[in-house]
Amino acid sequence: MLAFIMIRLYGTITSPYVRRVRIVAAELGLSCELLETASDAGQERLRQRTPIWKVPAAEIDGQLVLDSHVITELLLARSKSAALAPFALDDIAARNAVSVVDGALDALINAFYLAKEGVTPDKVPYMKKQHARAESALSWLDAQVQGTWLTATEQLGLPEIAVGTALAWMRFRDAYPIARHARLMRVLEALEQRPSFLSTQPSG
Repeated sequence: MLAFIMIRLYGTITSPYVRRVRIVAAELGLSCELLETASDAGQERLRQRTPIWKVPAAEIDGQLVLDSHVITELLLARSKSAALAPFALDDIAARNAVSVVDGALDALINAFYLAKEGVTPDKVPYMKKQHARAESALSWLDAQVQGTWLTATEQLGLPEIAVGTALAWMRFRDAYPIARHARLMRVLEALEQRPSFLSTQPSG
């Protein structure tokens, strides 16, 4: 039996970290209500709940959880479902994969928002470093791919969901030429056949 009935998720449709939680919930068969935070009212609601003003945040069985990693691992642990691969504390390969995905994604998100403020790589070396960091991370991930999996479990799990949502965001925001990593593209193409990915595609 599940330890909770419903998830109230605070975030935006376009956030890859919010989408990660939504996909995990869908794959586990859990009800997840998305409360949009893009509007001024949504931002106010978010800031009333989290001191770091960061999405996603979630209310799970009345308890507030403030980080996508904690949220997804909590859902996976409490659901007792075999729909997703386990994410054990000592599974170093899986945890390294998620960490490297996050490194690439955080670098490009940072660069994306700085570019909106007029900060470009030709002006600021820091921006070049962010793009180089992302390329290094994605090249490393590309080398880990076996078939359409990132780990030896060969089952859909948090590493695959993390890389799929990250790559989709990079393509959506034109933040990085993901096509240069052929193996990762195979992973993304396979994932985007799944209902959980189809139903959570970013827009706007």
